[in-house]
Amino acid sequence: MCKVSIVIPVYNASAYIEDCLASLTAQTMDNINILLVDDHGRDDSMECARRFVEAHPSGKTFRFLATPHNMGPGPARNVGIEAAQGEYVAFIDSDDVVEPDFCEQLYQAAKQYDADLAYCQAQLVKDAETQLMSNPVIESGAFSGEKRSFFLTHYTTLFVSFLYRRSLLNEYGIRFPATRSAEDSYFLTCSLLAAKRIACVDKPLYHYLVHSESLSESLNPKRYLDKVKSFDLLVLFAREKGLYETNQAELDYIYLKKGYLLGVLTYIYNEECPQQLTIRKMYGHLLSYVPDYKHNIYYRADYRLRLLHVLVKHCTRLAFKVLPYYIRKSGMKL
Repeated sequence: MCKVSIVIPVYNASAYIEDCLASLTAQTMDNINILLVDDHGRDDSMECARRFVEAHPSGKTFRFLATPHNMGPGPARNVGIEAAQGEYVAFIDSDDVVEPDFCEQLYQAAKQYDADLAYCQAQLVKDAETQLMSNPVIESGAFSGEKRSFFLTHYTTLFVSFLYRRSLLNEYGIRFPATRSAEDSYFLTCSLLAAKRIACVDKPLYHYLVHSESLSESLNPKRYLDKVKSFDLLVLFAREKGLYETNQAELDYIYLKKGYLLGVLTYIYNEECPQQLTIRKMYGHLLSYVPDYKHNIYYRADYRLRLLHVLVKHCTRLAFKVLPYYIRKSGMKL
């Protein structure tokens, strides 16, 4: 069994795929295999990848896979998971790069603590500027109780900065949903709910590159529907796997913050003429999943979230005017 399988969904990345692959062939750990999944973009990304692999022999093994047709990054990653043979699975976007010891440091930490998940920090790179993107730094080892609660209520998604024990993904049936927004949040949160042990490497080993043509940078008036759907599916997963009751307060807060309010912001930001009726429908949907949100301990302690909720719910027209500007100025990732 190889140590790490790295899954890369490939879609319209011909300008960046060689840099991504160069950072992987430079990995200090050899016992890894790299799975490139063609999601049928409009450029020659896969041909560029094949040429690079042929011209740069290394101790890494490569497999070229494909989705039946363009399905989005989540289903493309699922194709890679099914083909993976590594003890752990990692996911790298085809326009990102990692440090040479990304795999080695995370794998060593995972083995040292017998961890289901091992994670590092990341750097966001946009317009030649870098910004640290940090997940909470917690003690490596058992992952339960207050430690899990704290991580669930403070994490930044950054799912690509994790190694996942493959047997954990298979035991709980954790796969990416077919949605095209927040599918990464769904996957990581499911993994955090299921994991019993975790390892932290507090170093920025992953470089998340943002380009104007990146999926997260393009406007899509229907993206909010997929975002909300991803968190609907998260709640269903937790209930089906018996993980909801022990994590209800945290999951309700995640749904309120990342599902509902970020869904609302995504709608306002992407829609040229946002409608109050849509916001009211989204609020009604929230109540069907988290009817008692006002008494949630994390919501009550998060005054910024409460202020944002009041603005959206009671000052909707003002929210339509000021929030798109605030999102652009703050660089908020939707």
